[in-house]
Amino acid sequence: MLKPDKNLIPDWDENNIDHIALHGLTPEQVEEVYYNEGPLPTLAVKNKKKGNKSQEYRFRLWGTDASGLFIESIIAPYPDYGVWRCVTAFPMSSGTQKAYLKRIKK
Repeated sequence: MLKPDKNLIPDWDENNIDHIALHGLTPEQVEEVYYNEGPLPTLAVKNKKKGNKSQEYRFRLWGTDASGLFIESIIAPYPDYGVWRCVTAFPMSSGTQKAYLKRIKK
């Protein structure tokens, strides 16, 4: 299972904070998923960014925040700068939640 780099720090600004707020989430909730602080483990899938010839990649994270809310987020890590950036995050759909629970065998 892939793990996001816990040594990276989050890069938040008005744009990504406002974007996830449209989905009813806060930066703290996304950070709890990223740093695996919820009651269930965080799963990460590494995807190379489509249409981009650079080595940039993103993680799709499935996990829970500290309260147990199921969250899916897309994270762009920038290890050269020591940060990760949330591209989007939203509550998991019921289908994704079932797939997540099956993968972690709960």
